[in-house]
Amino acid sequence: MGNSSGKNSSVSPSLQGSTISSRRTFIIGVIDVQNDFCEGGALAVKDANSTIARINKLRFIYANIMKTFISQDYHPPNHMSFAKTHGKKEFSKEKLRIIMEDGITLEIEQSMWPVHCVKETFGAELHADLIATKKDILVRKGTDRNVESYSAFGDEYRGKYENTLLNRKLKELSITDIVLTGIATDYCVYYTALDALRYGYMVHLILSCTRGVAEDTTENALSDMKLKGVLFYDTIDDFYDYYDKLTSI
Repeated sequence: MGNSSGKNSSVSPSLQGSTISSRRTFIIGVIDVQNDFCEGGALAVKDANSTIARINKLRFIYANIMKTFISQDYHPPNHMSFAKTHGKKEFSKEKLRIIMEDGITLEIEQSMWPVHCVKETFGAELHADLIATKKDILVRKGTDRNVESYSAFGDEYRGKYENTLLNRKLKELSITDIVLTGIATDYCVYYTALDALRYGYMVHLILSCTRGVAEDTTENALSDMKLKGVLFYDTIDDFYDYYDKLTSI
């Protein structure tokens, strides 16, 4: 399986928006830093473990300033994205016909993944080195066997079949900006960013705090996020400089 560090020479940190009102409210989003996506996991992303200390550093710097939400893939053992569920080859793309709970039949093209992040298993647990507290908003997704939910907000049908209620929780907190980190840049981070933009949040992505599955899909995801208005920072220090300027106005 290919991999990507999440770096893209065509995408550089942006310090746009420093004249916007400092009344903005930020939250850190940590996407799917789970055992199965880390070293030795069933769907390991190369170099994913290197993001953990950096995410923890970000959390430490803003511990008294920003809340955090953490998403967690939490699949049933027969999830529709598993190659084993359909007797298909791992990492292939297959056309599926799935009958949903409301009786509607969906015809989709689905990536076939190895069995991963099955609920109540070690693989689904957050990595032990990741800082996670009881104060964090924990978002479990992919819990419906019939639908893919890459985004922390819910399924690809705008939450029709699985809605994590993350958007409602963030609105209750008057959140305006999301600082995204985690795994994987080209899937769950990407789709979370797209949903966040659709819901009206400003999205910030720290490249050193995310890793992608494959080089080509990561490049495409980064380019699309940039086109749609996501702000990029190579490092936490770059984001720190942006935030410092914003709040000093």
